[in-house]
Amino acid sequence: MKIIHYGALIFFLMISNCFPKEMSYDEITTCYNKSYEYEQQQLYTNAIKALKPVYVNYPNTYTVNYRLGWLYYLNRNYANALEHLNKASVIIPQSIETLQIQIYVYQAKADWETVEMLSAQWLKKDYYNISGNYWYSVSLKMQGKYSLAIKISNKMLSLQPTSSVFLQELGENLYLSDHIEESKTVFNNLLIIYPGNSTAIYYLNKIQGIISITPHHSEPNKKIS
Repeated sequence: MKIIHYGALIFFLMISNCFPKEMSYDEITTCYNKSYEYEQQQLYTNAIKALKPVYVNYPNTYTVNYRLGWLYYLNRNYANALEHLNKASVIIPQSIETLQIQIYVYQAKADWETVEMLSAQWLKKDYYNISGNYWYSVSLKMQGKYSLAIKISNKMLSLQPTSSVFLQELGENLYLSDHIEESKTVFNNLLIIYPGNSTAIYYLNKIQGIISITPHHSEPNKKIS
């Protein structure tokens, strides 16, 4: 996640102007800066506490709810993360970044049906978004919807033919849907473009019988964030 800097703080103030000015610009900036510093140290509870004065004074603003949602996600407090992300989504319904963090939460909970739903919402707003299509593909794969996942990979590969992410997705879904020779071709091509790719090596070994063939539902070696 990109850290929110001063431009976003200005945006925060703009959407907060309907509230009493109980905190100065410098006070708000100090709270955010402390929060960023704690986040970099992976002290997520402290990062959350640093923002509490802002939230108490401006509980119905987008930026503070979005950031608290992100921090609660990092702290693995998923219920609180979703509470703030949902609040941010109500404030700015067209936001894509809130959808992205919500997807992170639900994938951490292995709720792939919800990840599929949120990813589909994302693609309605931005049809060719790389991250949105990645998570849509992964959610379909994890539910055994391999044919549709293959279509998503092919769609993205028509735009980025050498994408390691979607070549991996395509090869894996072909393998899982028993299109073994096609999967082998994809992974061989992937190794030409990206020598040493661990996902390609793994599946090619399975195809060659070196590794016993069992269903494999892990995420690809390279993940979009």
